[in-house]
Amino acid sequence: MDIGLSCRLGDQDAIDVGYVRALAETMEAVGFASMWVPEHIVFFSQYKSKYPYSEDGTPPFGADIGLFDSLLVFAAAAQVTTKLRFATSVMVLPERPALLTAKEVMTLDHLTKGRYQLGAGSGWSQEEYEALGTSFEKRGKRFDEYILAIKAAWTQDNASFHGEFVNFDNVVLLPKPYTPGGPPFIIGGDSDPAMRRAATIGDGWYSWWKGYEIEPHIEKFRAVMEKHNRSFDGYHLKIGSPHRGEPRKP
Repeated sequence: MDIGLSCRLGDQDAIDVGYVRALAETMEAVGFASMWVPEHIVFFSQYKSKYPYSEDGTPPFGADIGLFDSLLVFAAAAQVTTKLRFATSVMVLPERPALLTAKEVMTLDHLTKGRYQLGAGSGWSQEEYEALGTSFEKRGKRFDEYILAIKAAWTQDNASFHGEFVNFDNVVLLPKPYTPGGPPFIIGGDSDPAMRRAATIGDGWYSWWKGYEIEPHIEKFRAVMEKHNRSFDGYHLKIGSPHRGEPRKP
């Protein structure tokens, strides 16, 4: 079992590029396997959307939250490390243009020499979708199409894809990813659709622990994998857990 650390970066003036690099160097030196950075493009002072990981649906952050772009954070961290792996936890993929994302992630894959994994989810904030000019409805189907379209752009010499949300022919995206076939898609989410997506078109599953019994939860996912004839050989299984340290004693 490898242990990674989730890092929210950008909400304090002291967290600059020097801090990011020093943090990455220290994580690698003490033996962490991976750095995970959450992603939202924008936040809001008020939400009508319900946050799925709190009892009352209220987000556990205030209106003044800051967050750097995860891909750029990893590009900086990769310059001072050689073994530390990186993953977004998670990119709200359906909010972004598919081919632009394919280009950016391909570039990061080269800059990290294959150390990046694309953690992706469908998101929960309707406000964020609307602010970015993307429909919140049918985001699950859009998510599925984006994964397949991005993989096509990464692997086909003259790529074509035709769906409800993504359509292109004779697309050339070079260079091809450093990782053969492209970085793995780690599908985030504990809902039934997220598990189905992880088992059918994902390369891994990222579950965020929120008080359930972990073993039965994993067994539920194991049954989904079996239903879709997927093996765990070479599959990426990730469990995220919040950590709050004990107050320092005097």
